[in-house]
Formats: sequence, structure tokens, C-alpha cells
Amino acid sequence: MEQNTVLTLAQLPENRSARISALRLSGGMRRRLRELGFIAGTRIICLHRVSGGAAAAYLVRGTVIALRRNDAERIEVLP
Repeated sequence: MEQNTVLTLAQLPENRSARISALRLSGGMRRRLRELGFIAGTRIICLHRVSGGAAAAYLVRGTVIALRRNDAERIEVLP
């Protein structure tokens, strides 16, 4: 992956890390993710994807958080 390529969190391969660049979510979901540490510049690691890719587990600020694919597609990251 090229260093300045913007990806969505859903595109981040397992066992790879990136930095959050933007949340393209609104309302309660955006607020909740920010409370959990999803803030621009924060390092995030994709730990595991379920078969079929409907959800994945991510490590953010020492906490493992599972997200549905449709939510992860609205979070932009930089590798």
C-alpha cells in the first residue's frame, strides 16, 4: 500500500495498521466511536475479519472493538 493512499477501514487487511483520518458517520454512531477513541491520528489495527466480511475486530487505544462492514466503510484511514 502506498503511504498517502486513503482507504476505508473496511479495506484494511488483517494484521495491518493505519491511522484514522476521518469519520464519515453522523449522530450517535459518530459520537460513540469518538468516545471509544476513533479520533483522527489514532493508530488502529485490523485483528480479524469474520468469514464473508460482514464484520471485523479492530484494536484501538488498547481496546478491541468489533464493527460492521457498513460502518467500517465510512471510516477513512491512512496506512
